Amino acid sequence: MTSSVALAQRFTPSGIQYLHAGDGDAGLLVFTHGWRDSAPGWQWVIDELVRSGAAAGRRIVSVQRKEVGRRDEDTAGLLEDFASQVVEVVRHVQRPQERIVVVGQSMGGPVAELAATQLSDTLSGLVLVTPAPLAGWPLPADVVEAFRADGRELDRVTAALSRTRLAIDRSDTTTLRIVISTPPETERASLQSLASWIGGHPQGRRPSCVTAPTLVVVTDDTFFPEETLRTEVAGRFADARVAEVRDAGHLPHLERPRELAHVMAGFLTTLG
Repeated sequence: MTSSVALAQRFTPSGIQYLHAGDGDAGLLVFTHGWRDSAPGWQWVIDELVRSGAAAGRRIVSVQRKEVGRRDEDTAGLLEDFASQVVEVVRHVQRPQERIVVVGQSMGGPVAELAATQLSDTLSGLVLVTPAPLAGWPLPADVVEAFRADGRELDRVTAALSRTRLAIDRSDTTTLRIVISTPPETERASLQSLASWIGGHPQGRRPSCVTAPTLVVVTDDTFFPEETLRTEVAGRFADARVAEVRDAGHLPHLERPRELAHVMAGFLTTLG
């Protein structure tokens, strides 16, 4: 059984929470999470990366998104605010000229891409795991209302169990991981995060500003289908590779963390 990496809870001076591990000089690995997820949700992937040696010498941070004071209608501004939180953590912990890789899942994908554009001077790579397209993901009104109903659910266990419908692997182990990774948060925080990935950012309708190598991880997810991610996400990057994690739905970091860590490890070795 994989032992768990000790992730220390820390804060930036302005109060952005993040988890931290490692003290090497091989670069900084930065994780950002999706809707109704949390920084601890990356624990199992981090464990696997460390166990396999893929994270050897790397410092690791996982950023906890924080509610912002912006209207839900300004979805581009919301995504920019969330990206700025990631950048703030990086600038807080980054050593001079330390190379970084940014990883984002679901709505963390567009957040990671926007953060990466601000960190281009030291960016080695970008990893997008079942990402929401940066341009947004318009949904029928009834589907939006169903998501909003989920967003108003403040009981963590109930909210977590609703997230399991996005998974293909719904084993007890996966369900427990989903419960653990579902954070306590306000209705306001949940709904503004939801609005951000549905509405998206106009930059997503243009080729990406990120020129560093980019890995897009696809699964058997039916919400963000593989073909969509290959065309609307990977197709926007100058240097994109696509990797597959099978027998997983929208939450491969919780359903198949070992397999996800394996494809990430292969990508990291190509970055030098």
